[in-house]
Amino acid sequence: IQASPELVSRWVATESPNNFRLFRQDWLIGVTADNGGFLEVTTSTPFTGADGDAIAVYNATNGAMYVGTITNVAGDVLTTSITFVAGMNIIYLNDNTEYGGYYFEGRLTINDVVETLTVIASPDSFGYADLDVSGLLRIHTALGKIGDYTSQIMKETTKSGKWSFEYRAAWYGSDEDWIPEGGSISPPSDTINWYYAEAVRSEEQGSNLSEYVPSDLNDAPFFNQFTEPVYFLGMPFDISFILPELAEVSPATLLKVTLKIYNQANAQLGGDIVSYVAADELEGFVCSLNIDEATIPTGAYKMTAEIELT
Repeated sequence: IQASPELVSRWVATESPNNFRLFRQDWLIGVTADNGGFLEVTTSTPFTGADGDAIAVYNATNGAMYVGTITNVAGDVLTTSITFVAGMNIIYLNDNTEYGGYYFEGRLTINDVVETLTVIASPDSFGYADLDVSGLLRIHTALGKIGDYTSQIMKETTKSGKWSFEYRAAWYGSDEDWIPEGGSISPPSDTINWYYAEAVRSEEQGSNLSEYVPSDLNDAPFFNQFTEPVYFLGMPFDISFILPELAEVSPATLLKVTLKIYNQANAQLGGDIVSYVAADELEGFVCSLNIDEATIPTGAYKMTAEIELT
């Protein structure tokens, strides 16, 4: 999901694909050998399949998958019907009989509520499967804005929030435990929180919203799709921004809002308009700055807005 390993932002757009790529490897292989012209492998962990099982193996030498059946099981040493090729280096084996109908299933916890709907995907011939969770996120942004413009900064709870991901492998008759994104069931991995915002992104941009997420080192622009948003006097107006969860935010932390208003000659009208809003209940959401028309003086042509933690 992240656009670059250097970007640690976990904010994503709901209207773009948000894929988790999972990889099936039923057994890792420790030894590859030639047994009378047929491939023989030794699994690194105890093998639970049987003679006649349909299998697929990955050969790292040429990057190809080979399919066949198991013709003999001697502990963890398996003889197959696959013709041996000199230089073979088998990395993993998938057993399509032991794990018939194999697929991956993913589910989300959104705003601390475990979702009942899940997403599923079957692996390709190499064992890779992409679980796209954006559809589940879009359900939570389908409602309209709930802000009533009575507060200077409104938290957009129907357009943003947090979520986490867990997954499991599934096959005929299975009932596996859910695995958190961190990969460990016992002891459980720390929860990895992601955040979502209703937004449309191009394929080239990807779903990551890192450029809109401020940090201790970098400012961020307002979260809008307009080069120059237009304020119409007498009409409700707000402009959105992402307020990430930050370690330094506490019940005493304030957001300082500074407005500067200019006339058509680019001269500031009056001094800075400064106000303060408590930040503690707003972090981890897209928030909207409501600009009251009473603050707009006669002769105003444009304005700037800046929000910072204090």
